[in-house]
Amino acid sequence: MSNSVIRSVTGLTITTGSTRLVGPLDLTLPSGEILGIVGESGSGKTLTLRALGGIVPAGLTATETPAWRSAMVFQDPGSYFNPRWKISRSLYEVLHFSRGVATVDIPRRVVELLKQVELRREDGDLYPHEMSGGMLQRASIAMALSTEPDVLLIDEATSALDPVTEMRILDLLCAVTREHLCSTVVVSHNLTSLARQVDRIAVMYRGHIVEEGDATAVLSAPRHRYLSLLQQAIPSAATAGTRLAEIPQPGTTTFVPQPDNGCPFAMRCPFADDQCNDPPPWAGDSVHRYRCVHPVLENES
Repeated sequence: MSNSVIRSVTGLTITTGSTRLVGPLDLTLPSGEILGIVGESGSGKTLTLRALGGIVPAGLTATETPAWRSAMVFQDPGSYFNPRWKISRSLYEVLHFSRGVATVDIPRRVVELLKQVELRREDGDLYPHEMSGGMLQRASIAMALSTEPDVLLIDEATSALDPVTEMRILDLLCAVTREHLCSTVVVSHNLTSLARQVDRIAVMYRGHIVEEGDATAVLSAPRHRYLSLLQQAIPSAATAGTRLAEIPQPGTTTFVPQPDNGCPFAMRCPFADDQCNDPPPWAGDSVHRYRCVHPVLENES
């Protein structure tokens, strides 16, 4: 891909029977940029990512199947590989059967893929169980890149890594996105790890995007009450020794499919009133927008 491309999804909805779990969502994915999707467990992040990759779980229905070519990097990198094959063999098989690369060119391409994810040629001679967690995650990214995807989908791929390795993997994803001009979507519940890597951020709550925009603008001045709550829950020196139960957590975190009308966060928001019985309109601008009729004020953030 040599030219910048803007890919988009409009009205994406995921349902089971007559129950809506996610959406409708509108997403814009410019090439060469990283979108981070954050939210607590049960917010619909992974379901959305799988729908973008066209692999919605059995029993669920998505209203739109994107036409782009995508590849996913999962939380468990070991699931990518045959434990009886060396890493280079796994890459060889994907290149041979999926991409139709000429047999004579495959060894060279395998070495190139390893280099792109900062692994050595000799690392390709290792079996999956011989690699560290960080090395194996790099190898799984190489596997995803071997399909030359338009969209790279990352599902909590760094959650099992130590903080230093996590940041290095995220830095690598940034470099890969810029170099290949693919659109990258990273799903995480960790605001801190994404803050310096993603270009844009979307905050999900119960299947809805409630705030989105430029990552710096959104995280430095949250407007939705839910994002403000997420930031309060991030451990810091100021909260060291504080028990989780002592951090304000209004309402419930139990996932409940939402009705078509009303603000999905109303049952947890201490500011909710009759206005929240209707779907909140988008407020803000193209750089930073949110759906809340009682937003966090500037002097509060």
